[in-house]
Amino acid sequence: MPLIDTNNEVEMEINGVLTGMNRDLPAPKTLSGYEFFKGFLDRVLAVIAVVTLTPVLAIIALCIRIDSPGGAIYRREQVGKNGRHFIAYKFRSMRVNNDDSKYKDYLVKYIKENRPYLVDENGRAVFKVVNDPRVTRVGAFLRRSNLDELPQLFNILKGDMAFIGPRPDIPFSVNMYMDWQRKRLNVTPGLSGLWQVSGRKSLSFEDMVRMDIEYIERRSLLLDIKLMLQTVGTILKGDGS
Repeated sequence: MPLIDTNNEVEMEINGVLTGMNRDLPAPKTLSGYEFFKGFLDRVLAVIAVVTLTPVLAIIALCIRIDSPGGAIYRREQVGKNGRHFIAYKFRSMRVNNDDSKYKDYLVKYIKENRPYLVDENGRAVFKVVNDPRVTRVGAFLRRSNLDELPQLFNILKGDMAFIGPRPDIPFSVNMYMDWQRKRLNVTPGLSGLWQVSGRKSLSFEDMVRMDIEYIERRSLLLDIKLMLQTVGTILKGDGS
């Protein structure tokens, strides 16, 4: 699999994204107050979203059950703030009892060899596995539209996740982290974050971690609001970012 050049050109692009988004956004003097208000706002927004989207959640669950055998909700162990494990919820987009050995092989290359995400048949770097045979028909649509993430609103209600923050990872991947990469576990993980809205879906693992760490160092309510608004735009594109 060919590697994608992530040297000076991509680093300059990343720095440009960070500079443009964080201009005039000083790091908060104290994070305790910020974290309290962020947690409060996250829960309020999650309650509003769950109540508003209940009919949509029910329809999606029904479609999943009709499309393939198995439950509508997929539960997966994830690593959250300070390395604490929790169960994350997503709409099931894959067939049950699938073989994930190839996906784990891919994660080893992505993290340990610092490769970008997979390259499709046209040589373009893509964020997710191309033509994954494990994915159902409804699941493919849910992934493109990001609707598979909606059940994680309940993780936000529980305090396991936030709307904005580094994406949670699975224990298998975290066990391969180097010490400096574990800094992305210093905060509550989020549904979306800086690198997800940057338009850089071909980032290598190390570049993704650097952007997460940059977010952690610069986080503020104003930056979170900007990222949430940009996330809406990314979702409307429907490209599974």
